[in-house]
Amino acid sequence: MYTFVTTLSRNIDRFSRWMMIAFFMVAFIVTVYQVFSRFVLQSEWVRNSLPTIDFSSFNLTWGEELIRYLFVWIVFLGIGIMYKTKGHAQVEILHHYLSDRYKIVLNYMVESINAVMFLFLILFGSRILAFTTHQISPAMGINMTLIYSSVLVCSVFCLVHCLANFAEMTQGNSISDSEIDVEEVRHEQSNIG
Repeated sequence: MYTFVTTLSRNIDRFSRWMMIAFFMVAFIVTVYQVFSRFVLQSEWVRNSLPTIDFSSFNLTWGEELIRYLFVWIVFLGIGIMYKTKGHAQVEILHHYLSDRYKIVLNYMVESINAVMFLFLILFGSRILAFTTHQISPAMGINMTLIYSSVLVCSVFCLVHCLANFAEMTQGNSISDSEIDVEEVRHEQSNIG
């Protein structure tokens, strides 16, 4: 069970990273095209040079909406990645002053609270998706369930990462042992460049 959950968590993390890269690339390309079509193709110089061509047909009316929806997915995929890598904001003062035995108890409590929250989001997120099945986006004409499902997908991914954390803790690899100290991360980041 341990290897299945940790492998699944690792594969979900890898998939999330590739999807974020793909979404960023599409958003970048659409943004560049939007700027080009508005400020170059719609410029006075182009209209005077080629008066017979109507360049307004090259504008993507749905481009801004697509970019907005891609960023929604990017944010929610990023939440799962940050949860997996323990990069999210944490209050660590209690963790630093506890003994090793109580740190393990604290880690179990934190992961239990996280698991309950993710289960809550999965349960009520799926109910909310039932209400959005009749909503259609104005410019792209797609079902808004596709956009709102990002919350549900993020919650499922985070729950899998949470179960992997539980599996690591039960195998004796305490989260406190596998975490990298914040100062070490800052030092490594400063040495990258």
